[in-house]
Amino acid sequence: MLFLLAMQCSAAIKNLKAEAEVLPPRIELFARFSVGLNSDLDEALKNGLTLPFIYEFKLTKPRAYAWYRQVADGFGSNAQLTHRLSYQPLTKQYRVTAGGVVRHFSNLEDALTALGIIRNWSVLEGSDIAADDFGGRIRLRLDTSQLPKAYQVSTIGNENWQLDSGWNDIQLRRLTDLEMLQ
Repeated sequence: MLFLLAMQCSAAIKNLKAEAEVLPPRIELFARFSVGLNSDLDEALKNGLTLPFIYEFKLTKPRAYAWYRQVADGFGSNAQLTHRLSYQPLTKQYRVTAGGVVRHFSNLEDALTALGIIRNWSVLEGSDIAADDFGGRIRLRLDTSQLPKAYQVSTIGNENWQLDSGWNDIQLRRLTDLEMLQ
């Protein structure tokens, strides 16, 4: 309880879990982040600003294929997924949007929890990476480049708007005996 209260006072994104399942010809990612907003971000959200958060994945192993993908992807991340957090003052609900899926929440804590969870994110479609050779990193961050221009200018150098979990290593998810039977 105190941890959640402390997270509400300061803006932070912390990685709690990052796993991958290698299912040729793709890789599925599962991650859980703890997301907290400071008073500046909370106020902007309640004043109608939509906050864009972006999940990013980078392949690190096998090294030769990772280097090839890095060059092919312009030295950026290998995959990205954007979630948007907004507040609807008429209904007093928070909304998390990912792709075409919209979820509504009655409080900010539930919306931030949902925002911080990613399941079955399929990356590197068509790859033939073996589970023993796989290595990757993931992060979640507030993407200030997607904010309106007036906000982009005011976020430069302002630490209250710099939310980033940093790159986190992904662990291989081992299937349990029960999951193998299904």
